[in-house]
Amino acid sequence: MTPAVPQPVGLEPTAVHAGGESAPLEPPQPAPPPAWSLASRLAFRFACAYVCLYGFSLLMESLPSGDLVSRFLNDQVWHVVVPWLGKHVLRLGADITTFQNGSGDTTYNYVQLLLYLTLAGAVTAAWSVWDWRRPQYVKAHDVLRTLVRYVLAAAMLSYGMAKVIKLQFPAPSPGRLMEPLGELSPMGLLWTFMGYSTGYNLFTGSAEVLGGLLLFSRRTTTLGALVVVGVMSNVVALNFFYDVPVKIYSSHLLLFAVLLLLPDLRRLADVLVLNRATRAVALAPPFVFSARETWGLRGLKLLVVGWLVWTNVGEALDFRTQYGEAAPKPPLYGLYEVESVPSEGQAPALMLREGPLPWRYVAVVLRNRVWVRTVGDAMLRFTAEMDPQAQSLVLRDGSGPTATSLSFHYTVMDAEHLLMVGTVRDTPIAVRLRKVDESRFLLVSRGFNWIQETPFNR
Repeated sequence: MTPAVPQPVGLEPTAVHAGGESAPLEPPQPAPPPAWSLASRLAFRFACAYVCLYGFSLLMESLPSGDLVSRFLNDQVWHVVVPWLGKHVLRLGADITTFQNGSGDTTYNYVQLLLYLTLAGAVTAAWSVWDWRRPQYVKAHDVLRTLVRYVLAAAMLSYGMAKVIKLQFPAPSPGRLMEPLGELSPMGLLWTFMGYSTGYNLFTGSAEVLGGLLLFSRRTTTLGALVVVGVMSNVVALNFFYDVPVKIYSSHLLLFAVLLLLPDLRRLADVLVLNRATRAVALAPPFVFSARETWGLRGLKLLVVGWLVWTNVGEALDFRTQYGEAAPKPPLYGLYEVESVPSEGQAPALMLREGPLPWRYVAVVLRNRVWVRTVGDAMLRFTAEMDPQAQSLVLRDGSGPTATSLSFHYTVMDAEHLLMVGTVRDTPIAVRLRKVDESRFLLVSRGFNWIQETPFNR
């Protein structure tokens, strides 16, 4: 038996061909990725088409000047196609005229969602006919996964920073403190509950930010998706059960996180449920890049991530100082109790939409709003125009020809008393108000207690 001759160090292994010539052996080629099942290919095509349709506008809103593209699509495409579809195809009882107004669950949104699903189904059918021979979509799946990661991460950073900096849920205003609990809407109750605690806002917001940051790295994507699934499951439940009109959008964010987890479900089950070992996955993208291209992509990623973090923090801080708890307060900010309405004879009633009732409390809140609680516990909300120099106050109820306007001249009598003089229904009226110490409310004064000898539940 002839002993094997060791190959010289640094030389490639060779093979001897007929005639004595030698040639280097070719390295073994990696095995091609296994073919996907038909169901997997169809599901991927549909998911890819739907995510691109739904996530494109979200991605545009997160990029510099991308909102211009998003507005163009909304104004020139969707605002034309969706109402036409609702009227001529779905034959809805009323025309769709409400678009973006703060609610994400309008008729427009549901019809647009149906349109997205229909278009994604059509794209899936056409794609399946055109590309039926392809056994798998490894590279396309990597691109789709990257798109979902960044769209979801941007959303988590936005919502998370709005809680960490306490912008989304402000503390209960003087108007909320005087409003009867039974008059709150489910969404108003949730906003008051969340706004009460700065610590809970910091906790939930930090969890959202953590999940978003973990999604930026391939190595921590599964962990980030698990965090986001936990966070967004709670958010979706709150939106559904407290009737918050962000049900469609929040459900999509939860589904995006689930989509990121799907490739790792079997591995997670092996470790967390079946108590058995699992294989590591390749984290490198299925593309071949040179060293220069790799470093260029890393630099681009660093710029994108840094820009997203910077803009979300900056916007949250700006909004907090302009519209949030750190915004400048109106000159008369606070809660007032009506002490008297001096006049000859009986006190003339102040104005109420559905009849005359005297005022009981007046609350001047942020964003030039004035809330009024009447003796009959009705709540009125006015927009206010204040002129501190002229000491004038104009209250407007509604808009258009049916709007109510009340004009007053106010005088700050002392630190606790305010006098408002005006004309209501052609009758001169003077209202004396006493400022209420908000710390008298148990919700404000109770605070946090490490030690409680007995439960304090009132």
